[in-house]
Order: sequence, then structure tokens, then C-alpha cells
Amino acid sequence: MNLAAVDWIFLIWYFILSIGIGVYYSGKAGKSISEYFVSGRSLPWWLLGTSMVATTFSSDTPLAVAGIVIKDGISGNWFWWTFMFGGSLTVFFFAHLWRRAAVLTEVEFIDIRYSGASARFLRGFKALYLGIPASCIIFGWVTLAMVKIIQVVFKTSGLQALGICILITIFYTALSGLWGVVATDMLLFAIAMLGAILLSVVSVEKVGGIKALLAAIQSISQQTGKNYLSVFPSLGQALPLAFFVALFVQWWAVYYPGAEPGGGGWVAQRMLAARNPKHAVSGTLWFNIAHYVIRPWPWIITALCAMVVFPELSAGNAANVEAAYPRMLAILPKGIMGLMIASLFAAYMSTIESVLNLAGSYLLNDFYKPFLNKAATEKHYVLVSRLLVVFVAILGTGFSFILGSVKMGWALIMELSGGIGLVLLLRWYWWRINAWSEISAITASGLMAVYLKIFPDSILITSLSKKLQNLGFNVDPWAVNILLIVAFTTIVWIVVTFLTPPDSREKLLSFYKKVKPGGFWAPIAALNSESYKLKGHPFLGWICGVLVILFFLLGIGEILFLRWVAGLLYLAGGTVSAIVLSKIIHKIDWEVQ
Repeated sequence: MNLAAVDWIFLIWYFILSIGIGVYYSGKAGKSISEYFVSGRSLPWWLLGTSMVATTFSSDTPLAVAGIVIKDGISGNWFWWTFMFGGSLTVFFFAHLWRRAAVLTEVEFIDIRYSGASARFLRGFKALYLGIPASCIIFGWVTLAMVKIIQVVFKTSGLQALGICILITIFYTALSGLWGVVATDMLLFAIAMLGAILLSVVSVEKVGGIKALLAAIQSISQQTGKNYLSVFPSLGQALPLAFFVALFVQWWAVYYPGAEPGGGGWVAQRMLAARNPKHAVSGTLWFNIAHYVIRPWPWIITALCAMVVFPELSAGNAANVEAAYPRMLAILPKGIMGLMIASLFAAYMSTIESVLNLAGSYLLNDFYKPFLNKAATEKHYVLVSRLLVVFVAILGTGFSFILGSVKMGWALIMELSGGIGLVLLLRWYWWRINAWSEISAITASGLMAVYLKIFPDSILITSLSKKLQNLGFNVDPWAVNILLIVAFTTIVWIVVTFLTPPDSREKLLSFYKKVKPGGFWAPIAALNSESYKLKGHPFLGWICGVLVILFFLLGIGEILFLRWVAGLLYLAGGTVSAIVLSKIIHKIDWEVQ
């Protein structure tokens, strides 16, 4: 693509502004690791929520969503849409508990929840696991997407594109810490959304308008036998196993960045940085609404237009279909193209800087500080944090070469964590969960995932696949793997939990007093003068939160496709659900419930 002078002006302006913000906040971030990693616990709900959604809006997401739509139609997005159930659960059952826990990272939670040598081992192991291999996989697929974009736009080699990505992110993230990350996330999200919307509008104009687009996609659907415009998968002669696994298992069972069961990763980091528990709840709710309602449709529309502009895409492989999104940049007029490219850089940086900052927090706060150097100065810890950020970035570049597609990275991280989600949920609400529960869950899921990769034709896979086919399911290998991993992991950690002793009463009582969880804490509550019970409002809030997201998501789609009656009905349902939800949030005292 040939960029005009005005396009270069947009790009240069964007980088000057972003780097300027990073330099401005570098001094504040360098005061302490609390400032560097959780912004001094002073973020308002609107800022931390926007920062969450900006982080999950990376260069990989529009490419992956476009690939999903071209390959499986709009309904293929249930692969990640079902995480709305877990996201809403986090809002009402976990966000306020995270803020009351007042730890620096999600890994440090282990120190206040569990006791003994097993807890110490788990904290160190999890810090290394999340800080290096897990972060490197995420870094790899996000950077892979940006490399594809740079190659298409600037006609560079893969190595040159990778070099550009690394230099930008290492410099910025190491410099400014979470203060710079959150401050620029507002700018980055606005630019990224503006670019996505502009590209979708120009794409629709390119194919002759929305009616022409719908007619063209319906024609393609007839030729291929796939209903690309349907929001829900076909429930014909063979039931889609992948959809049912996503709907009933995936959202609570796997640890996926931005959608961890009970909150984790950068979601937990932002909740921990909130001013108070209510800000944590409101910010997490805003994140989920923006994440599922505001973001998807511009990407989906552009992907559908790409199928018309590049007809050969419908028969391509995963790597080719993911390249469809950057290929659509060629239709943009001068000036808008520069803004769009800047928006993709913004999306990339907003995620990568969070990934690296988070990895640094795990390695510094939960490994280096407690195990290697307990008594250094705050400036020393900040310096080490910046060096660790650089280390993870360099190590993560290798995964950009290993992964074949963005969705492959998504699937890999889910398989490696299949089954640990239930432990992460119950550790807040059941006193009997201990460190061995988490250790066994992490170990079992990893071992089973590796086994299924090495032996893809094992008797476990073939026998389960045949049984599912006999039940009328259209068997998807990945869905079969998830079911096996989750089942095996769940059995292992439950057995281990009851075979190992519970944590000390002193540790459990201390956690109970500090966090004030409800649920199954009767033996510990009996030791405390005050009992904290789980009431009905969070359950109603969870249901209303899901309905708000679902109704508005579907309503916007129906309106875009000119199905006015259905669209207005969905939007009306979303409005009613939102009113009820608002009353629930204001009724609960999040400091004590």
C-alpha cells in the first residue's frame, strides 16, 4: 500500500502523542511498585473499565473475528461471546472481593488465602507459569497479528515487522508502568474504535451498500451451504458440539486472558487498582458491556464485505482468512488509511503493554521479591520490573513464529488451562479449597493437554467422538479435547482436595475477616463474631447483566441488517434489563456484601 503524506502525518502524530504520555507518567510510575503495577489504587470505574476493554481490543481481535466470520459465519463468534456469562459473574460475585483483598497481583492472592509450604510453592510456580510461558503465548499471537498487518501495509519482511513491534512496545511499557498504560488506553481505545467503524463504513460503501452486501452474502451462503448471516448456529440434523461446549463448559472451565473465571490477569489488576469495591464493580460491568456490545459489529461487517471484495477467501485456510482484515485497508481513501493504521497500532500497544506490565508484576512481586530479594528499595524493584518486561518481550517473540494463526493461540491457552476455572471460582466461596487443589488442577490440565496433542488419535478421543456422534453431535476435535481435559482435571483436583488437609484455621479466619466472602464458610464463620452471607441480589444482577449484554448485542446486529422489528424488541429488552440492573447495583453495599 502506498501511504500519502497525510497518512504519515496521522501515524507520526499518534506515536508522538503516545510516547509523550509514557514519558510524562514515567516519573510517577517509578516511585514504587504499587504505583508501577496498580496506579496507587486510585482508578475511577470509567477509567479502569475502559482500560480493560482497550487491553482486550488488540490487533489480533479484528483479524481473528474476521477469520471466524469468513470461516464459520457470524455464529462462529459464540466461541468467545459465551464468555459474557463468566464476565457478568465476575462483576457481581468477585470484583468487590478482589478489591477488598487489596493484593498487588492475582498471584499474591495465594499468600492471603492458603497456608503452608504448598502455598509458597504454588505462588512461585504460578508466578513463573503466568509470567513466562502464558504471557509469551499471548504476546506471540497478538504480535503475530500486528506482524501480518505491517507486512500487508508496509510490504516488509516478517522479521522487519517483528522488529518494529518489539522496539515500540518494550520502550513504552518498560517506561511508564500501569499509569502510562491506563492513561493511554483511553486514547488508544477511542482511536481503535474510530478506525474500526470507519473501515466498516467504507467497506459497506465499497460493496454497494448494506442491501447489496446482504444479497451478496446470501448468494455465497447458497453456494457454500453455510448461513453466514445467522447469529445462532444451525441446529439441524447434526448439533454443533463446539457451540454447546462454549455455551455450557468453556466460560467457567478455562483460563482465558480477559475472561478468566472469577477475574484474573489484567482484569484483576484493574480491579485491584480501583478506588474502592464499588468502583471495581462498576468498572468491570462497563468493561463487559463495551467488550461484547460495542466492539464486535464493525469487525463483523468488514469481514462480510471482505468476502464480497475477495471471493476466494471463503475457501482459504485460517492464516489467509485472518489476513482479510488488513487487506481491506487498501480500499480506504488517503488520510483515513493513516488513521486506520494508527488505530491498529493503538489496539496492539494497548494489549501488549498490559501483557508485559502484568508479566513483570508476577515475576517481580511473586517470585523475585519473596524468593530472591526481600529487602531491596522500591527504586530497585521498579528497575528490576522494567528489566523483566524487556526479558518477557524478547522471549515472547519466538512464539510469533511458532503460532500459525491467532485463533490457534486462543485455543492453545484454553487447552492448557481446561478445568482449572472451577477451582478459581470456588476458592472464594468454599473454605475447603486449598493450595493443592490449584496445584493439581494446573498440573492435570497441562499434562492432559500435552497428551492429547502428542496422541491425537488416542482411544480417549476416538471413543468419546463416536459416542457424541451417536448422540447426534457434529464432532469438533477441539471441543472433544476441551471436554476430556475439563473432565480429567476436575476429577483430579476434587480427589486431591479431600486427600489433603485443609488450610490452617488462622489463615482461613484471617482471609474471611479481610475479604468477607459468603458461601460455604460455616466452620470458619463459627470462629468469627460476624457471619457474611451470600444474598440473592448478586444472582439477579448476574442474570440481568447477561441479558443487557445479550439483548443489546443482538439488537444492534438486527438493526444493522435492517431487521427493524426484531432489533427494536431486543433493544427494548436490553433497556428494561439495564434499568433493573442499575437499581440492583445501587442497592448493594459493596463494602460489606
